[in-house]
Amino acid sequence: MASRLRLALACLVLAQAASGQPAAQAPAADTFDKLIAKLEQALATGDRAALVALAVRDTDASTLDEFAAAAGGKPTRVVIKERDRQTLEGGNQQLLIEVFVERGNEGTLSTWRVELRPPAPKADPTDWRIAQMESMSTVAGLYRLGLNQTRQYDVRNLVVSGTDLTIDFPAGTAFVAEIPDGPTALVLLGKGRIRFAPPEEAERTQIRIFTGSDDLTSELDAAFIRVRPSEFESLIKKDALVARSVVAADLRRGIELFDEFIGRTLQLDLADLSRDRWSLIPSPGDLIAEVRTRRFGTLTYARSSNEAEDITVFDRRRRRNISLYASSAKLASRGRFYSEDDLVDYDVLAYDIDATFSPDRFWVSGTASLRVRVRAAAMTTMTLKLAENLAVRGVYAPRVGRLLHLRVVNQNNLIVNLPSPAFKDQEFTLSVTYAGRLEPSEIDAEAIAPQQQQQEREVTTIPLESRYIYSNNSYWYPQSTVSDYALATMRLTVPQEFEVVASGAQAGPPKPAPPSPGSRPHKTFTFENDRPVRYLSCVISRFTSVSSMQTKIRSTAGTFGDPRVNVPEPSPGLTETAAPTPDERMLTLNVRANPRQAGRARSMTDQSNTILQFYSSIIGEAPYPSFTLALTENEVPGGHSPAYFAVLHQTLPNTQVSWRTDPVYFDSFPSFYLAHELAHQWWGQAVGWKNYHEQWLSEGLAQYFAAMYAEKSLGPNVFGTVLRQMRRSAIETSPQGPISLGYRLGHIKGERQVFRSLVYNKAAMVLHMLRRLVGDDQFFWGLRRFYAEWRFKKAGTDDFRMAMEASTGRDLAPFFETWIHGASVPRISFSYRYTDANNLLVKFEQLGAVGPAPITVTLTYTNGEIEEVVVPVTEKVVERTIPLKPKAGALRKVEANEDHGALVEIEKSS
Repeated sequence: MASRLRLALACLVLAQAASGQPAAQAPAADTFDKLIAKLEQALATGDRAALVALAVRDTDASTLDEFAAAAGGKPTRVVIKERDRQTLEGGNQQLLIEVFVERGNEGTLSTWRVELRPPAPKADPTDWRIAQMESMSTVAGLYRLGLNQTRQYDVRNLVVSGTDLTIDFPAGTAFVAEIPDGPTALVLLGKGRIRFAPPEEAERTQIRIFTGSDDLTSELDAAFIRVRPSEFESLIKKDALVARSVVAADLRRGIELFDEFIGRTLQLDLADLSRDRWSLIPSPGDLIAEVRTRRFGTLTYARSSNEAEDITVFDRRRRRNISLYASSAKLASRGRFYSEDDLVDYDVLAYDIDATFSPDRFWVSGTASLRVRVRAAAMTTMTLKLAENLAVRGVYAPRVGRLLHLRVVNQNNLIVNLPSPAFKDQEFTLSVTYAGRLEPSEIDAEAIAPQQQQQEREVTTIPLESRYIYSNNSYWYPQSTVSDYALATMRLTVPQEFEVVASGAQAGPPKPAPPSPGSRPHKTFTFENDRPVRYLSCVISRFTSVSSMQTKIRSTAGTFGDPRVNVPEPSPGLTETAAPTPDERMLTLNVRANPRQAGRARSMTDQSNTILQFYSSIIGEAPYPSFTLALTENEVPGGHSPAYFAVLHQTLPNTQVSWRTDPVYFDSFPSFYLAHELAHQWWGQAVGWKNYHEQWLSEGLAQYFAAMYAEKSLGPNVFGTVLRQMRRSAIETSPQGPISLGYRLGHIKGERQVFRSLVYNKAAMVLHMLRRLVGDDQFFWGLRRFYAEWRFKKAGTDDFRMAMEASTGRDLAPFFETWIHGASVPRISFSYRYTDANNLLVKFEQLGAVGPAPITVTLTYTNGEIEEVVVPVTEKVVERTIPLKPKAGALRKVEANEDHGALVEIEKSS
């Protein structure tokens, strides 16, 4: 809906106003209100003489006629609101007014710039006159839709077809909502049937989870269709609707259904201009169908041509996406891979945020300034994300003043009308002032925490220390509609008893905030990030400072005034201790904790330093010059790691919650959560992901880096245990869909453990298999190449594949197709025989679809020696001769995949 709204509002512009010195004597507060009331009356009655009487004699009459024509003949209703006021040189005043005109069920919204001349010295001081009027924008095509209550239709063998959708309505009754161009909405009542059958196997898998079969089929008793009037006849055949007399009972049912659904589709919030529902018309090619099914409740099908994935099916009752994918036509136009940045016309370069939090009331108020660069050829409006609960008090631009803005009903969208068209590469700044009640995030989409199981025992619960997390999905500040690398400065004010950890390095100690009458003392923390970050986050709690140290870790070189800075690629000859750049800087490592967690936190300073050193030895640097670990209390372990800091949840000794069966619980690796969250500073933050299909690049790499740290710190046995658990959970859940489905894995039934099993554990296993397939040197060279190329940018699977191919010289497309985009687990037959006394021939045969997998053959000799040989199984049948070690004695045992390093199921044959 957001994209359609952007298109519909593309002509809304606001002219730049001049600035000047304030007039010697400001007009009375109600002077302009009276003038606007007269202007409104003149427009509503079509009284040109009354309009002319409001202007000075030398006013251009053509502009007055143009203003009068804005209302057409005889408008039903006219509303004029002042939106901004500027004082001009010479004492003139300039008003920005918004004019909403109703003609029957059609509405027009326009903006005008009005220059007013003050009265003569001895005249009535309220007699301000219009000196000039200028039309700035007009938006037509707003409709107050309602069913035509004078027409009813019998339905005869109606078939409504959309992409992969068929709605059969053999019999029933129908009503339409019309505009002058024709019908745009259809209400169907009676018995029918819906069938939705997506072509992609990954989408069919999701349908099977939802319905138990390969397609979504159900009886239905009602449907609501929205379509563009010019496309109504091609969608609804004429002979399928036969006019009949209106039945009052049918009409009542039709109106009830219409009222239930009309507010969900393309509705615009006109705030103080009108209390009625005003709707936009669907864009060309779009189709919306609200279908009330017997099996699944109300489902929403949408074909939205302006979206990257234009086909959706949404479960209204459970608020779940059932299907979300690109049609064949969309794939033909944009290709398989895409970036969410392509959906946005601008790039935010920097934020400057002043925000005040009242945690006990969940109250947030602030002003955010955004420095923006235009990406599109031209842009007249821009859409920002801001939590719907936060009321916008004003949007401003330097030397322009207040800008017009609109909110979209039931969405977090804020539409801002620019002062004039902005063109490609043009930069400008705007500020948004906002306030409202906003609950903090309990768990974030990019946080990790295991699933809670039933209570283990009844004990007295110790209250948890309160902590308030505001992160990327909170929309606590106005931001781009997609995550967007930017620089930032934040001044965050909280009550005296709280501390703040946030994205960026803290610039000195907090300062007392200016006191407010009747309020308790507050203090302000300032954070600055000199490296681009994907989004801004903060955590507010009662923290105590546990430790602070400087550690020598290579960090990013160069300046980042432009967040699109190019980073040189590492040399192909890098060793494990080399770096993409020779620059070494001191990283500041801070540890803070809730008071009860301070003792536990002290041991984490050295451990965090060790982990950071280990990761930087692999990649060559740390992406940010400072890092703060904040320990908070929660019922389950876990954490969240925005740029510059991580929140790590610590459980209390008497917790009543069990999480031991969760796929990310590793009892042999207690520091897993710390290791995983620290890895996110590289993967997920320094290198982001282009869309939700690519989230595995964040979670899988963080998970694998944590596993490698387990091997380094705890040894190969623990590493093997971790691999075994990850492999088991990955194989058990692989039938739920491929890794590339991202957050949608487990989404339909609310099973977050499925997401963690596949996007965390299976993705980590895939990386381990890739490493063994190409070899350590090529694998780590490829990682460094990928990191260097995509640091402070968003990457995708294809980008990772190409970096690995460049480092290995191998075609890895089949590998990624099998393990990232496919869901099947290969079944492989394994056998072996002696070719002679000194050689063993091992044979692997793939029993189903062929997928490349490196499989370890473990040879155990009678003297206890163990030899492991990795065999790349890349064809349907692979044979390999392994020289034996006569001095080690005879072979006692031969096993395949005993190390659990491959995501395959082995069937041993004789």
